[in-house]
Amino acid sequence: MPSWSLIPSVAVDAFSIAIVGFAITVSLSEMFAKKHGYKVDANQEMYAIGFCNILPSFFRCFTTSAALTKTLVKESTGCQTQISGLVTALVLLLVLLVIAPLFFSLQKCVLAVIIVVNLRGALRKFLDVPRMWRVNRVDASVWLITMGTSALVNTELGLLVGVLASAFFVLGRTQRAQILELGRADTREHYEDASSYRGLQVHPKVAVFRYAAPIYYANQSLFKKCLYKRIGLDPVKEKARRVKFNKSKHQEENGGKSNMKPEENRPEAVTLMLDQESSRKLHSLVIDCSGVLFLDTAGVNALKEVLKDYGEVGIKVVLVQCNPSVLDSLERGGYFSSKNDGDVGKNNMIFFTISDGVQYAQSLATANGDFGSQV
Repeated sequence: MPSWSLIPSVAVDAFSIAIVGFAITVSLSEMFAKKHGYKVDANQEMYAIGFCNILPSFFRCFTTSAALTKTLVKESTGCQTQISGLVTALVLLLVLLVIAPLFFSLQKCVLAVIIVVNLRGALRKFLDVPRMWRVNRVDASVWLITMGTSALVNTELGLLVGVLASAFFVLGRTQRAQILELGRADTREHYEDASSYRGLQVHPKVAVFRYAAPIYYANQSLFKKCLYKRIGLDPVKEKARRVKFNKSKHQEENGGKSNMKPEENRPEAVTLMLDQESSRKLHSLVIDCSGVLFLDTAGVNALKEVLKDYGEVGIKVVLVQCNPSVLDSLERGGYFSSKNDGDVGKNNMIFFTISDGVQYAQSLATANGDFGSQV
């Protein structure tokens, strides 16, 4: 049995070797599978490598994994089955026992030339970098960062840097997601980005928006900020203005003096906070969740805050096209049981299509107090 006292000393190196060996094996398998027209199961490869390393570990064998140079040499010479491995083992045994003295005086540069010639297929991959950059700069950047770190420093650090760079770019993409306002096509009930397509109609009193990113702890505040900005109405600030206006009005009724400016001492300044360039009157907000892959606790709380804040200023929020994962997160997070202007049990209005959500929003009464009639 292996000596378990050595595990703390070799754990880090063993983990790096396992990851690098698996990555090289799967990458080579997929490359040749694509070239020769067959499929590769990564899980099957992982099990094979695992058993090939567990069993020989009791006999002090070397770690088993795919070899880049030998694989390319075999592929270039026409090998197609595992019998080539047996032939290679026999040739290596013959070289070690008999032919090794004949290569004693052979210079290393000659051996290097043999390896480079057989690696010409892999080296030609550098010619694909400009095409990769034109197709997707993010993926090309991750490839260049990983390759550069692995070549200049070491493979373990290059692998770690590549994983961190990939995670950083994925996180950056979710931070750059924007709220898109959707418009309806004239001929059918189909909604798309109103700024990207021509001829789409926007409902006068119902705004439809789509957020094409998961809502979680890192971007939940950005989601609310972008939503408030696109609608042109920040419910938190609007509630503060309403409280200030009511307080000023109460002081005037009691004979006191108001500290508000004359232009702020009007109902319109309090109840209407839409952008000056916008003349739309909204009473409902439909959020398309088809692009939301998942929600965490912070994301559910963000949607609950949007529902509550807009409900307090007279705007109904409706969610549509939620996938089962999002619905499960909303249910476990208590979204359907939250209170909105005293209406308990009316927040479970989830629709399968945008048109159903819009029709429901249009069926609601447009007057919701003074604020609902003006906004």
